[in-house]
Amino acid sequence: MTPYLIVSDVDGTLAIDNTTITARTSAVINQLLDRGHQFYLATGRMHALAENMAKQIGPRAEIIASNGASYDAPGGRVHHLLGAKALAAIEAATTKHGLTGVYYTDDAVYYVSDPDPVLKQYMYSFAPKDLAMAVTQLPDVSALVQHAGEIINGNVFSLHDHGELAAVRAELAQQDLLHLSASFTNNIELIPKHVDKANAVAELQAKLAIPADHTIAFGDGQNDIGMLQSAGISVAMGNAVPAVKAAAKYETGPNTEDGLANFLADYFKL
Repeated sequence: MTPYLIVSDVDGTLAIDNTTITARTSAVINQLLDRGHQFYLATGRMHALAENMAKQIGPRAEIIASNGASYDAPGGRVHHLLGAKALAAIEAATTKHGLTGVYYTDDAVYYVSDPDPVLKQYMYSFAPKDLAMAVTQLPDVSALVQHAGEIINGNVFSLHDHGELAAVRAELAQQDLLHLSASFTNNIELIPKHVDKANAVAELQAKLAIPADHTIAFGDGQNDIGMLQSAGISVAMGNAVPAVKAAAKYETGPNTEDGLANFLADYFKL
């Protein structure tokens, strides 16, 4: 039997909210793991936050973090980095438009300009209260660049002024130093150039010797489209944005109604 590689976005797909995977979803995934299939969470979150979600499934759940820039693989974890030029460009654009860049390693967070309190509260809403994490404000862009050897990805958030967010994205796109995506209308996902969830899925298909026609991917946001296109069996959640539904071959119920678990149970006749 050729095993399947099953890959799922987290927020809006695998989880019913920012912190919870239902018991039914976990049970279905574990049944498939028992049969020898592979399961990966694929998220824009840093690895430490993704680990907290994976624990709700169990130790066999693997992780694609940071929108594909960090992932677990046979032989060890793989990392791609944003790089010093991209970090400097992001800081220049965000400072110009009054926004804040937030940068991640597998387990630490850096930023230069202080975000407004409402935004900071939103950012921390994804982290469980019992997870200790180093969050460091750096004095300037020079100090930020000194961490270029460990920073994997980042975000720019704007809860109010999406015009400024669009301006930052346009300026960064013109410089072509990194890959830009979005998980929702209030952010820009800052990812190393030529890297995304699709890139990680393709690399895992090669490392695990599992072809695209035995790859199932689930998603709901724009940053999931490439991943869906890398899978022979692509599934949009019922709550997915229209572009994701257009890119997927199948549609299931929303994340709040165990859409992922229901699709897998039907597909594998559990």
